[in-house]
Amino acid sequence: MAQPIVERRTDTDRPPRMTFEEFLAWVPDGKQAEWVDGEVFILTASARHVRLSRLLVNLLSSFVALFDLGEVFPAPFLMRATPGGPGREPDILVLLTANLDRVKRLGIEGPADFVVEFLSDETATTDLIRKYREYEAAGVAEYVLIDARDGRHGFAFHQLDDQGHYAPVTADTEGRFHSTVLPGFWLDPRWFDLDPLPSAEDLLLDITPEAYVAWIAEKRRQREAGVEH
Repeated sequence: MAQPIVERRTDTDRPPRMTFEEFLAWVPDGKQAEWVDGEVFILTASARHVRLSRLLVNLLSSFVALFDLGEVFPAPFLMRATPGGPGREPDILVLLTANLDRVKRLGIEGPADFVVEFLSDETATTDLIRKYREYEAAGVAEYVLIDARDGRHGFAFHQLDDQGHYAPVTADTEGRFHSTVLPGFWLDPRWFDLDPLPSAEDLLLDITPEAYVAWIAEKRRQREAGVEH
């Protein structure tokens, strides 16, 4: 069973202050960094963080493509959820098709529909408190937090309620957490404790077996016919 996520604060060195425009010009390609009120925060990732992220990016990308729901963006890709607000780089964000006009050259302007953050020692406080409040106020419909710290197994899934406030998603009788933004998609926190981690393909066969098998068969048919893009 997933354990509650408990905040732990770690102070880190911070680069000098700069404007958001200076930040966009400064941040190196491929570097995950965030801008908040003139301060720049450089983000790093552990091996476990990278492996968990890769699994969930592959799973979400395949599910979203399977049902033509929108687009998945892994970090580093900037999200400025509110005009003039912080420039965040969620570990994973999903935009539904209706909101793809928010995608610009260097990131998205406006809230994503589904956001995942993996907690590390340096980001746990921000992810659990500041980003929680920011994403809620900006209208990020679903916010998932997964603890990627060694020896930690926390998981939390929040959805906006009718009043625009985050409410925790309750697991079903099998311990799975269902998305409403991505109909038919669900997460099982036990996946992230397995060693080795499961493959995205195996998980898709659990989540939506008939649709996934048909999708693979169609892609194979297109490839053999020479029409796949």
